[in-house]
Amino acid sequence: MYRPLLLIACVFWLVACGSGGGDTPADNTRVTFADNGALDAQKAQIEALVDEVFVLAADSLAINDVTVLVTTEASRTIPGWSIGGYALGPDRIELVIDPQAADLDVLLAERLPHIIAHELHHTVRLIDPGIYVTLGEALVFEAMADHYALGLIGDPPPPWTSAFPASDTPVYLERALPLLDQPFNFEAWFFGVGTDLPQWTGYTLGFRILRDYYERNPAQTPATTVNAPTEQFFEPNTL
Repeated sequence: MYRPLLLIACVFWLVACGSGGGDTPADNTRVTFADNGALDAQKAQIEALVDEVFVLAADSLAINDVTVLVTTEASRTIPGWSIGGYALGPDRIELVIDPQAADLDVLLAERLPHIIAHELHHTVRLIDPGIYVTLGEALVFEAMADHYALGLIGDPPPPWTSAFPASDTPVYLERALPLLDQPFNFEAWFFGVGTDLPQWTGYTLGFRILRDYYERNPAQTPATTVNAPTEQFFEPNTL
């Protein structure tokens, strides 16, 4: 995930999309562990999963020279997932893993590839148009990464893409439309903090908007639109 600590600058949560091929993992991946040995039993598995996703992504993304840092601060993982991810810039990803999670090997196999793919897409879109500031930019940035990860890794979709029933989508879209080109409260829109919005509203709303967009434009994909302007997804005929 990608989560700005300030409205302008800090990169903080979620994977990469683009056009053109990338290098092999040996050229563009470097995994380092800051875990005090807590993940020693899973180290080889994590490295293998990173390499596998980079190989898959290289067919569709112009991946940068990315460093992957693995840490173990459980409070920074996705609630209920025991794993989290942060795109820290165009050349650095942080993967956060709770080493105390039950059945950790299984969780890593099932969930980590999606997180890696999501964050990789972020690292590419961070280059152009850059860090998001407005609600519209955030909706597109996060949703495009999730659609890319799903296309690359496959089902099931992660829980933050279905935070509320489909029948409620028009309600939250109506609330979002006046704010699309405005600075916004990330914690409220994406995590439900201090508001009546459900947790993960921004992720779900953006996911559904882009799903509809790609269905109406089948020649386009999260890879081919990695540098597309935010406004393209909110034109009147796309909503």
